[in-house]
Amino acid sequence: MIRWFVLLLASTQLQASENNQLQGGWDVKSIRWISDEQTHELPEAQPGMFIFSDNHYALMWSPKQSPRVPFKELAKPTDEEILAGFKSIVFNSGSYVVTDKELTTTARVAKVPGFEGGELNFKYQFKDDLLILTLYDETYPDGKKPDWSGKWQTEFTLTKAK
Repeated sequence: MIRWFVLLLASTQLQASENNQLQGGWDVKSIRWISDEQTHELPEAQPGMFIFSDNHYALMWSPKQSPRVPFKELAKPTDEEILAGFKSIVFNSGSYVVTDKELTTTARVAKVPGFEGGELNFKYQFKDDLLILTLYDETYPDGKKPDWSGKWQTEFTLTKAK
């Protein structure tokens, strides 16, 4: 009886992971910031990637129009270079839960100290070979929301990484 239950549980988990179309690496193709009043778009986004395993994710992307500027001396950046570099990238990783239309991530590692345990809420859809992720809400670990909450959404158009 116990063997049958373990086999059934393993089969269910395998089937769930096989049905999870999010799994794998996704390259950022474009980014749009959408509000009721306006939309701002980066039609050709800087290199970025979203990665999904069975239960974990990592995301890295740049909100900048132009390429990130390399440090003049990679091992010895100036304070100005460090600040510019910090402002030019977004990243976090942790666990996620997915339903048939929504994805909620919980950060374990975050660019912004203190966001560990915070959540990002996305709607998602597949269009042909594209994954459209729309970030519509964020909750800090203390339950508070950022100023943009309810005003802006960030739409990522992603292509399967090769």
